[in-house]
Amino acid sequence: MPEAQFTIRFMAQTLPDWVAQGFTIIYYLAFHLTKALTAFVQRDSYLYWPYSASTVVIALTVLLIRARRLGNTSQVAPVWGAVQPHLAAHVWWHRSARADYRLYFTNALILPILLSALFISEQMVQGFFAGAFGLTSTLLPAAHGAAATWAEFRLDLPTALLALRTISYTVVFYIAYDISRFVAHSLLHDIPALWEFHKLHHSAEVLTPMTAYRVHPIELLLMAWSTVIATSAITVLFDALTGQQTAFITFLGLHVFLALTSLVDNLRHSTVWLSYGPRWGRWLVSPAHHQLHHSYEPHHMGCNRGYTFALWDRLYGTLYVPGFAPESFRMGLGDGSEARWHGFTYQYLAPFAGCLKMATRRLRRVAS
Repeated sequence: MPEAQFTIRFMAQTLPDWVAQGFTIIYYLAFHLTKALTAFVQRDSYLYWPYSASTVVIALTVLLIRARRLGNTSQVAPVWGAVQPHLAAHVWWHRSARADYRLYFTNALILPILLSALFISEQMVQGFFAGAFGLTSTLLPAAHGAAATWAEFRLDLPTALLALRTISYTVVFYIAYDISRFVAHSLLHDIPALWEFHKLHHSAEVLTPMTAYRVHPIELLLMAWSTVIATSAITVLFDALTGQQTAFITFLGLHVFLALTSLVDNLRHSTVWLSYGPRWGRWLVSPAHHQLHHSYEPHHMGCNRGYTFALWDRLYGTLYVPGFAPESFRMGLGDGSEARWHGFTYQYLAPFAGCLKMATRRLRRVAS
């Protein structure tokens, strides 16, 4: 990668501007398309090979257990009969699924540009909190005044308590991350202007793991901002209290809880029903919870907005606990507009048009 970047800079200095810009564009396209195609080796992707492999193993286990309970494990054919519907072409090659695949690649090209212009980095947010509250984050150059002010409050932890500090930070960091995602997701449902952008995700008529990428870039920005702000606040607080840079526990290169949930998260957007049952389903969000979130049945509308902990939905009044037995439900928006949302330009432009219509209606009301 450094060699490629050096080559691009060298060409930019020695070639005519239009040629250098052409090579820069080609490099950008090739780099991000290659990254999208090699997601199975990207640790920050849901398609990372351990997560994909665990999805297959868990799905097969669930389906075989269900087949055994139905007494269909004595022959190969009945077992295949349990698996085959989840591999059917009418699911994986449905027009809705093909739209998901296209969005995956187009967002891979659009998002880097958008994020570079509008993304709020952890360092920026941590700097804001540190300055606003007179704290010192060890990730940033500390002001002498702030360091002196907070020195008496810092905890000089003995070695025996370092593990407790790390575990505490790991847990609190993830709770803040999960709450922020729930809040952002609820805003996408409850604020009409934001719902215009979230409609794209809910217009899916079938669920595959690629449906996770059926998201408008504006929604992705909102989700990114919410998690960065929440987790950065926790990081600054822990750094200020301990006087040291705090790190969370990792697994497979990610926050340990994020990595562990990613082992099953691909089933959230799938046809495989995996519920944690009435007892655990009140506390943890299962793949079945999220599948019902995509239902437009009246008793499912707007339910199960959480990602890991079901407590936030329970407190907000949006929790619907699925049972072990699969439920039948229809997916989509429920207004017959799903087919339009599979179109390329409609996916990106319709949310802006919807917001413009709402603004126009409000202005007319005010004027009248």
